[in-house]
Amino acid sequence: MNFDERAATWDDDPAKIERAQRVAALLREHLPLTGSERILDIGGGTGQLSFNLAGDVADVTISDASAGMIEVATRGIETLGLGDRYRAVQLDLTTDEPPADTFDGAWSHLALHHVPDVDLLLSKVYALLRPGGWFAVVDLDHDAHGAFHQHLHSQQEKHEHGRGEHGDEFLVHDGFDREGFAERLRGAGFTRVDITDGGVVTREVEDQQADFPMFLAVAYRE
Repeated sequence: MNFDERAATWDDDPAKIERAQRVAALLREHLPLTGSERILDIGGGTGQLSFNLAGDVADVTISDASAGMIEVATRGIETLGLGDRYRAVQLDLTTDEPPADTFDGAWSHLALHHVPDVDLLLSKVYALLRPGGWFAVVDLDHDAHGAFHQHLHSQQEKHEHGRGEHGDEFLVHDGFDREGFAERLRGAGFTRVDITDGGVVTREVEDQQADFPMFLAVAYRE
């Protein structure tokens, strides 16, 4: 299973739509949005988070390594009439040429735990931000038992020394320790890092519903 194959039906799950709405509300609460920001959405998938924030920012580039996800996001941009200030591009910042633009802010929602070289990604994002810019990351708290991604652990073993093709879904990180993640952000050059609770993701595990906590980290570039 990979993200390309799942893209066409990704937004059919009401829980994903509702979670994007909750995360958008969280970002509104914690980010200094003025309505003039140019944003890079990293691992933006079908674009739901950025669509929910269309009234809060000026311009968004939705990026994702999956061609299927970008195809769905592009259709969403057209359907919502956002083509004058939104675009969707297939992009993996750890391997592809970065955009020529710079941005006022970037956000990422449940994407970084699939990135093998998180430190490289953080440094790439830092380089794309203007002075005073910020990077908002919503991701999983460390899951010591790996329960959230049980279905991916066999793929992790298969790809433990590398990554799959664009669109492949396999586990790389069982979430992140909050303080450890803050240190990684500081190591990439960010000078101020604020971390708070980011809500939960509910998923069925062994025929029972389980809640997995998320955090929101907002890192600022001087």
